[in-house]
Amino acid sequence: MRNDRAPYLAREAVTAWTGTAHPTREILILVASELVTNSVKHTAGLGPSGDLDWIELTLSQGPGFLRLVVTDPGSACSAPSCIPMQASNLYAEQGRGLAIVDNLSRGRWGSYRLPVSGHRVVWCHLDLSPTPAQLEELFHGPTSLPTTYPIHSRSQPCPTPSPPL
Repeated sequence: MRNDRAPYLAREAVTAWTGTAHPTREILILVASELVTNSVKHTAGLGPSGDLDWIELTLSQGPGFLRLVVTDPGSACSAPSCIPMQASNLYAEQGRGLAIVDNLSRGRWGSYRLPVSGHRVVWCHLDLSPTPAQLEELFHGPTSLPTTYPIHSRSQPCPTPSPPL
């Protein structure tokens, strides 16, 4: 069984680093959780018990931004891919983590493999002090998109949503 506590530990580390009053704490917690969850799900570096050998989470500050970096043992697959938030199946229950990271970082993220070790590094830059308008858009989305979707029972197929006007 893979280590399901890793995202929790990442959230705890972010809170320990920033305190509870930091203006970007909630964004950092969400992004760290998404990136570490990806590491848990997609890394090849599993120990004998099935747990991850390690994941490294680093937070640093640049001029006007915070840099969050997640490094893991890597996998045999290519670079992480981002499924757009407006993909055709809005009812999918997974696969949107990097789209969330992309949105919250305003597209300032990337990934690379370390040449000698093959370890995977995924990084993002987040605004150091987001404005109230940015926080509103980040957590509630653009106002042109619908905020609610109908809930359907499992026995009925979900309709294909219409694109926003």
